Amino acid sequence: MISGLKKEFLFFMRGGRFAIAIIVMIALAVMSPLMFGMMAQMMETMKDAMPTESYSEIAEEFTSFSAADISMYNVEYIASYGAIIMLFIMKGAAGGEQKKRAVIIPQCSGLSPERYALPKYLLYPFSVFLMAFLAVLLGAWASEMIFSGSLDWNMIMLSAVCSGIFLAFSTSMQLCVGICTGMPNVAIIIVLALQMFLPTILGLFRVDRFNPLALSSIALSAARASGESTSSLMAAIETSSSSTNDLSTLNISVSLGSAIVISVLLYFLTIFTLHTKEVHNEGNEPVL
Repeated sequence: MISGLKKEFLFFMRGGRFAIAIIVMIALAVMSPLMFGMMAQMMETMKDAMPTESYSEIAEEFTSFSAADISMYNVEYIASYGAIIMLFIMKGAAGGEQKKRAVIIPQCSGLSPERYALPKYLLYPFSVFLMAFLAVLLGAWASEMIFSGSLDWNMIMLSAVCSGIFLAFSTSMQLCVGICTGMPNVAIIIVLALQMFLPTILGLFRVDRFNPLALSSIALSAARASGESTSSLMAAIETSSSSTNDLSTLNISVSLGSAIVISVLLYFLTIFTLHTKEVHNEGNEPVL
């Protein structure tokens, strides 16, 4: 187990994957506060330089954002763009070795499917969870420093947990599909399709809660509820938001629990698939 974790960690470090993942998450965390902060400053300068009648509603909107508004943007970027980028960073570990014939089951004497797959399911989802969790907290702190209004850090912590587990669940799905098929690109396509289209399909039948994919909506709702919004745009979004963004205890508990349970089941599915591909050479002839 220790050697397997060491091997995966070295693989994660090789080629700058670990550094790229950290840089991406930090960039996503501070992008909204810095971008909207500079835009607000620019609009404020333009407001002073222009006649009142020339000052547009867009300029007013940029100067009215609160810390809670920017925190919501942060969570949206991390849960969407962060998930996509992480899928590509993890491509080598999720089927890339099989595609390049660097790993064949059995890889070598004494290496079981469990010893091959378990370190991946321990290292990569946990690493992604930790980076997403810290990114949401960093973004919220930066938002509170730059914009007006205080944040409810209990809501921010909930948003960070849901965002982290959502990305970790996506990584587990990618590992399962990639390792089982040996097709990392197919794994990326399948996971992205599930993230993009399945919530919409479930929403049409009003069954878009109580599942792991609802965690992104819960994270957004928690960030939105972390403080008072002073933006008319955010108020319009709040008015038009669906019942998917439900912060009920039952929805949060079931969504978080189902993500963890399904991730564990994905590991066992991966082990079962790898065992079916084993080649036994104990006899005179190979037995498939």
